[in-house]
Amino acid sequence: MSIELVSYANLKNLLDLEESAITDYPALNVLRDSVTAAFEAYTGRLFESKERTDTLYIDTATQMIKLDAIPISSVGSLTVTISETTETYTEHDDYEITGYGLRLLSSVENCSIAITYTGGISTVPDTLARAALLQVAYEFQSKDQIGSESVSTEGGTITRPPLGLLKEVKRLLDQNMHPLRW
Repeated sequence: MSIELVSYANLKNLLDLEESAITDYPALNVLRDSVTAAFEAYTGRLFESKERTDTLYIDTATQMIKLDAIPISSVGSLTVTISETTETYTEHDDYEITGYGLRLLSSVENCSIAITYTGGISTVPDTLARAALLQVAYEFQSKDQIGSESVSTEGGTITRPPLGLLKEVKRLLDQNMHPLRW
């Protein structure tokens, strides 16, 4: 993954790290990437803005085409195949770009759709950056006890939330959900 939801500079300041690069902390680098993957799974979207090619299979009649990398900035090609008949769709005549993907101007069913499009975020929203900062810092600080809900120390026992996204992180991520996420 090449999108950076949280900068090393912000992590360094929060965690009081001394080294100049994130590569000096291999676990931190791994956690930052894995948090991005967890956020994408939770929100039902792909964040990195890049060109993608998807093939979708549609069973029931619909005009809504859900694409995971939103917002959509451009569509390179869109072809619909129904019973070995392939039709190329063009914007303005056959579909429009929406907040969830595409809306076809006519309904399709029992078909496959091949689409090449560019989508994703180019600038990380503040809520997403804050969520990533909190989650990465939390996981980094407790990396030696991954999965533990309580840890005994010389000063007593510390109870932590179960393994997963923090409650505040989920609240922040809810603002970045895919509109068609059920």
